Amino acid sequence: MALVFIDASSAILLYKADLFTQCAREFSMFMAPAVFREVTPQGYPGTEDFHGARDRGLIRIRQPEPDHGFSAHPEFDRLGAGESETIGLFDRYACAREPSFIIIDDGKGAKFCRTHDIPYINALLVPKIFWYSGRMTTDAFKKNTTRLLGLGRYSKQIIQQAGELTRTDLSHVTGGGTHEKTS
Repeated sequence: MALVFIDASSAILLYKADLFTQCAREFSMFMAPAVFREVTPQGYPGTEDFHGARDRGLIRIRQPEPDHGFSAHPEFDRLGAGESETIGLFDRYACAREPSFIIIDDGKGAKFCRTHDIPYINALLVPKIFWYSGRMTTDAFKKNTTRLLGLGRYSKQIIQQAGELTRTDLSHVTGGGTHEKTS
């Protein structure tokens, strides 16, 4: 089971697309305290669901190390609290034995991950990963991708890149499993 570290914008997008619970069941999901606070403000949609996911053990709230391997980089200070804590969690808990990656939809955070070779995806790729790994049918993949495109603010370039990614390109997050459900 892949270890996944998620930021607030991705968690909210996946929640709105009715994919968050599936993600939390399919992956070993970690959330930083700052992220959990961002997704659980009193009275907001999803607050109770995120609390319930935590209480049922579907997500684990963990504290990153204050001074981790990435915190020394100057551009790290420009990240929001949720993104920086998420990257800190990855640094602390990522495991070489299992696929580990970040789901992040923040532009600065994604750029930091790219620059520092941290494996990451955005929420738009979750249906494709589930489809490639046999956890989602082709029809569900298409429906969920369309739903995320309607909810997110993805540039044409991001949409094009997501569409072009192959099973091989995503094998670092699927764990190499690449069978597909066809109906």
